[in-house]
Amino acid sequence: MRYSGKKTSQEQLLEVAKHCLNAFFRAPQITGYTKKDAEIVTDEDLVPIIEMLGALAKLNQFVRWDYETFKNNYEAGNPPVLVLFAVDMTTSQMGWDCGACGFPTCNEFNKYTHKNKNVGQLWAGPSCNWKVIDFGLACDWAAAAAAQYRVDNRVLADAGAVAGLLGYFPGSSACIGLSLGPNREFVWYSRPDMNKRFSYEDVIAGMFRTIPHHFNAFPGGMNPIFKNKDKWWAPPSFNRSQEIPEVMDAVYKVLEEMAEIVDKYGPGIAEKYKQNF
Repeated sequence: MRYSGKKTSQEQLLEVAKHCLNAFFRAPQITGYTKKDAEIVTDEDLVPIIEMLGALAKLNQFVRWDYETFKNNYEAGNPPVLVLFAVDMTTSQMGWDCGACGFPTCNEFNKYTHKNKNVGQLWAGPSCNWKVIDFGLACDWAAAAAAQYRVDNRVLADAGAVAGLLGYFPGSSACIGLSLGPNREFVWYSRPDMNKRFSYEDVIAGMFRTIPHHFNAFPGGMNPIFKNKDKWWAPPSFNRSQEIPEVMDAVYKVLEEMAEIVDKYGPGIAEKYKQNF
């Protein structure tokens, strides 16, 4: 009997994902009340998540890196295995009244979240901060389990967020993804496949958008100076908060595209939960 090394290594990712689930559910908690849920997503079931990441990638360069990594490896026939972790952090049973959530007591927090649960940039909330810590600990344990098996992995907030939008884990307020493999060196960190996909201008523009504080001069004054030219000593621009019509048009187009993807795949995802798979 002979086995292909690459094929067997790829198949083994599913077994590692199961160990990650064990670590996630086994992780210690501060509260003792954080209820966890999780799923493993592989092969063609990755397609809706990849499509949603592709839409969101038009607005965010970090998401574009994740989208390209998923897409390229999926099309090459060695897709990552995605483990999704979820919790509901919108209630507090502890009665600790720490105030970290912004409410003076847990009771006031619960009264508000019972009627007001809003979707933010990644998760719904407000959230109990102690449960946020519980969730983070559990995700860290899962990632550490993958590392013990020498499997390239990365915690991905964007993959979890789009899974939530698609209807994964109804009743949960937060979802995070953990990508496993493919089994090459630093697939999710050095990203060797994409070094030639981004021009110098792409990188600089991405830095302006994602870490603008690196380009700020002295921050005093009503409009802090923002260095956005190669000649830093040239007359500066100013960092003002304003709505740019063409940017907002692009945002609305992406939101419409994401809504269409939800309409396309959401019913099928919801049906699996009805079947209690």
